[in-house]
Amino acid sequence: MQFSSSSLLVIYPAYLMLPCLYLAYCRPPRQVTWERVNYSQAKERTMSSYLLRAAIITTLGISYQAQAYNCDGLGSWDTAAIYTSGDKVTQSNAAYQANYWTQGNDPASNNGPWAFWLSLGQCDSGGGNVPPTLNLVSPANNAQIPQGSLITLQATASDSDGSVAQVEFLIDGVSIAVITQAPFQTDWTAALGATQVTAIATDNQGATTSTASTISVTPVGGLVPPSISLTSPTGAEQLAAGDSLTLSANATDSDGTVTQVDFYVDGQLVASDTSEPYAHDWTAVSGSHTFKVKATDNDNQTTHSQEVALVVSGGSSGGCAGLATYVAGSSYAAGELVQNNNQKFRCDIAGWCSSSSAWAYEPGKGSYWQEAWTGMGACATPPTVSLTSPADNEVILAGSTILLSAQANDADGSVVQVEFLADGTSLGVVNQAPYSVEWVASKVGSTTLKAIATDNDNNSAESQINVSVSDQALVVSLTSPTSGQTVGLGKPVNIAANATSLTGAVSKVDFLVNGAVVATDTSAPYAYTWTPTAIGEYTVAAQAYDAGSSVLSDAAAVKVVEQTQKKHKLIGYWHNFVNAAGCPMRLADMSDAWDVIDIAFADNDRNSNGTVHFNLFAGDAHSSCPALDATQFKQDMAALQAKGKVFVLSLGGAEGNITLNTDSDEAHFVDSLTALIKEWGFDGLDVDLESGSNLMHGSQIQARLGRALKQIEANIGGDMYLTMAPEHPYVQGGMVAYSGIWGAYIPIINEVRDTLDLLHVQLYNNGGLPNPYLPGAAPEGSVDMMVAQSKMLLEGFDLADGSRFEPLRDDQVAIGLPSGPSSANSGQAPTQNILDALDCLTKGTSCATVKPSFNYPNYGGVMTWSINWDEHDGYNFSTPIGNKLTQMNNAQ
Repeated sequence: MQFSSSSLLVIYPAYLMLPCLYLAYCRPPRQVTWERVNYSQAKERTMSSYLLRAAIITTLGISYQAQAYNCDGLGSWDTAAIYTSGDKVTQSNAAYQANYWTQGNDPASNNGPWAFWLSLGQCDSGGGNVPPTLNLVSPANNAQIPQGSLITLQATASDSDGSVAQVEFLIDGVSIAVITQAPFQTDWTAALGATQVTAIATDNQGATTSTASTISVTPVGGLVPPSISLTSPTGAEQLAAGDSLTLSANATDSDGTVTQVDFYVDGQLVASDTSEPYAHDWTAVSGSHTFKVKATDNDNQTTHSQEVALVVSGGSSGGCAGLATYVAGSSYAAGELVQNNNQKFRCDIAGWCSSSSAWAYEPGKGSYWQEAWTGMGACATPPTVSLTSPADNEVILAGSTILLSAQANDADGSVVQVEFLADGTSLGVVNQAPYSVEWVASKVGSTTLKAIATDNDNNSAESQINVSVSDQALVVSLTSPTSGQTVGLGKPVNIAANATSLTGAVSKVDFLVNGAVVATDTSAPYAYTWTPTAIGEYTVAAQAYDAGSSVLSDAAAVKVVEQTQKKHKLIGYWHNFVNAAGCPMRLADMSDAWDVIDIAFADNDRNSNGTVHFNLFAGDAHSSCPALDATQFKQDMAALQAKGKVFVLSLGGAEGNITLNTDSDEAHFVDSLTALIKEWGFDGLDVDLESGSNLMHGSQIQARLGRALKQIEANIGGDMYLTMAPEHPYVQGGMVAYSGIWGAYIPIINEVRDTLDLLHVQLYNNGGLPNPYLPGAAPEGSVDMMVAQSKMLLEGFDLADGSRFEPLRDDQVAIGLPSGPSSANSGQAPTQNILDALDCLTKGTSCATVKPSFNYPNYGGVMTWSINWDEHDGYNFSTPIGNKLTQMNNAQ
């Protein structure tokens, strides 16, 4: 039943004659009288009789069945718009009518007999069932897809009044798959001539919704490189020296056959396989290793896979070189040094050291080991080194002079030299940065280039790559993207190449994706920005031309995944150290619930000159926790970033500090953090300076930090992700006093408020929260504390010095809480309180005493200390809070 916008059908129960002007229609309990009235007249009557009708209905206990409402022509609710009595809007697929003047009060949270809005029912097309909602994620509209590409068709679907029964995918009207449960996705090989991808969602009552993307399948102009992926190892394996590991790969070729798959360990060819299954058994050697594979097809086209890092335990390293490894029951003399679990120990009591009872006296691990041994610290950490130029697998013209460059660092000392080698022949030794030498590429064929860094403890590390020296007249190398890179759907990817002609000029370079030309560049530097429009796996290559010939580069394998940016985020701190929560975990092993990950922590320079370091966990004397591998850490982080996760390096912590006393300190601070962000690939920084940091009013840290943060952002090209986690006395405490630590963060916040992404004040370890809304402090863990801290930041509050803290945007503020019973001394909040606080802040419901003056629909989310404690406690925080935030992001 539908009615025009100019009139309402009003139903009067004969024995009560109660008007139903506020309903689209009413279901009569007995005899009814039908009367059509003019809509404007009805609207004038509405408010005058509204309270009487509501009171009578409430008193008599009359109920009515909610009906679907025709929402045609109704606009969506606007938080900034002013509405008066009778105005109608839609929100979250439901219709509402204003009872009286209102602005900023969202209908979904403020409807009822005494509220700003009256619910008219769920929107409907005329029947009683609301159709499902549907979004086609992949491919994007107007996508250009190379012929033969295996892409993923993906959609998201939900149903507000039931469930989604199925999602069907069609290509130009022809069904190719029906998916009956989430995730709604299927693979499809792009066929030439296809122009449209359609998805149709059907709910449990048969209602349907469809959406479509127009696509263009581009023809393949020439040879198509093979596709390849390394399937083992994955990087999660735990191996000891001597263990056997099967290296395996999947390889296919769309326009021919794969003729060979080569397996590389640490850049060295260890095996080749010419038939499926492509595999090789490798005997593990202690240390950090990298693995990759290369596929060659029948047209001699090649593609390299992703590189996987893996740490094999069992070897001596660093300052433990030459020391015997502890063996229970062996004879040890007092003063003798041994190594165990990458730690160095000195025997103090010979008899106990020599005991066969490892459970009691194994150094660093036994229940009473400290009575027998003295820990001497970690085996000195070897330096890190990375060859940065030329690129791995680059093709170089014979006779060319090439600059070899490397980056080298040492976490616990200094780098004393870097030696460069070509096929084992030394090219020179460099004793200080920048580390580089020139090399004349004379020998045609494959050449192994190596950089070996040595530190002040005589520990060494090496990095090596393979290049190909060609005597052909024309050579080309793809320099970006790197093989195995994971990128986000719809995010720009830089494609770049080097090309050189011996006999003339390079006329052009074509860039190819899965064999189809996507761009052409006619002058160096040869580059193009490609935006992937469908989820899937691709090969990227470059083809160079000169006056008489052309040559195709090796291809890089690239994986495109959905990248999700969430409005309401779950933020957590990741431990780069050992504590009662356990060992530092691999990034790939974290729960997928986390959206923003704070890496805790950066280290202040021991010389206190402003320089900041980041030293990935390398083991310690008090645990058997394995060291983390830097290459694996970077790979894991990049893969998660491609999915939309954000990683920031945190400064401070409970005992952390920074040095910012002079201009020189500030320069070192800015330069070192700029370099760390670029080296590791962080998205930005987190400022977690607490009571041990000496941050207070009038300090040099307070005066310089905001300026330094803005300079770091400028140095990395802008758009640095910036978060802050002050204790609440440093922010809201400015209401009580504005000196010492009280409110000391506020000048810094004000200086960076335009670039600040998230402020998640710690609501723990400092007692209740003084606030302007309650006569006393809001108790820790209470709904009032979470709401009051947010209201102060989002509506502003008066400071003790007479000035005022101006409001932040609602997307800049989050709640900061401990994750469980052991993660903080106090401040733990019951899960239901957190859920209620989120509803109060975003919808105005489930509030306690303190209520926002208006809703905060874009509220930032929830931060917790910490990811590791949450994992230790069985995901007691990330599961319920993550699920709640997901519901909020899905507008449920």
